[in-house]
Amino acid sequence: MKKIIIGIVAVVAIAVIIYFGITIFSSNENNNTTDSTLSNEEEQAPTDEQNDDQEMEDFTDETALNVMQAYRQAFVTLIDSSDQDGLLSEFESINDVRNHFQEVMSEDLADWMTESYIEERDGQIYLIAKDSPTWLAEEEDFQTEEVAADHYTIIQEQQNELIGHVEMTYHAKWREDKWIISEIESVQLDQQVSVEQKAEEIIRALANKEMAFISNTVHEEKGLLFSPYVYVEENAITFEKNEVTNLLEDEDTYLWGNYDGSGKPIELTSEEYVEEFIDAEPLLNPDEVLVDSFEQRGNMINNIEEVFPESKVVEFYTEGSDEYEGIDWSSINLVFEQNEHDIWKLVAIVTDQWTI
Repeated sequence: MKKIIIGIVAVVAIAVIIYFGITIFSSNENNNTTDSTLSNEEEQAPTDEQNDDQEMEDFTDETALNVMQAYRQAFVTLIDSSDQDGLLSEFESINDVRNHFQEVMSEDLADWMTESYIEERDGQIYLIAKDSPTWLAEEEDFQTEEVAADHYTIIQEQQNELIGHVEMTYHAKWREDKWIISEIESVQLDQQVSVEQKAEEIIRALANKEMAFISNTVHEEKGLLFSPYVYVEENAITFEKNEVTNLLEDEDTYLWGNYDGSGKPIELTSEEYVEEFIDAEPLLNPDEVLVDSFEQRGNMINNIEEVFPESKVVEFYTEGSDEYEGIDWSSINLVFEQNEHDIWKLVAIVTDQWTI
């Protein structure tokens, strides 16, 4: 806006100048207002590129394949970049791997993948050698179903020796600017993996502290009960399925029961309890494995059948050493019950040892 400088002149001149000054001022102000309005409208109007980012991509069979390929490739990348010992030198921390997974999957699924397949040793990141997740068989038929505008499922029936005969359901959700895998479900269609096989996998997971894997085996409704002795108390601690994944990071102290002999309360964190009562490593090569066959090993009453009358129980037992005249024997009883899909799920971990 131009400045109008008024000099000291005749009154008539002043009036004329004021008249024209006001006119010019009004004109300029109107012009500036118009320019400003146009400028704001131009700034607020989204560009074609912005519209493209906000527009949800149609979910077609091709989209489903692309999403599943990206999900699989995120894991394959780790395999390709690891050395023969599983070292992932391209990643500086476990969180880096988690962020890598989150590029194509939900935070919860990325957490599960990381907990299940990644570990840190001596400040370095390693890929755990174990069976990979179940991928979509791209050469086989699959179906997609709309759950909501931003949520589809990819459903496929699969059958092989490793997983048996299952129906896999992959949940795909729209996140900001792309489709990602948010959750995975599987339902056994006929022959299930035997309870004994599941029990062996859980023992290995316990030995390796793979709580995310154990969480996937836990009964969805009944949760997971822990008992330090084979006499299961009515108030034994039970955790929900979704609490088991991060159980060892839980810093709360719980009352797990009372020590045999002294009667003192067993007040420990979850990590301390696992360290003291669930030593699964010796049971990777057990001296005996019993299925639904109870043997009285000590003087503690075993009431597992009474507490879980519709269960299957797998016991892993290791003998004591000569050094301690055999009294350092131990066993872990894994208790399973069927869920609504008739799949055997873990409902209790009951330990047994020499008692006074």
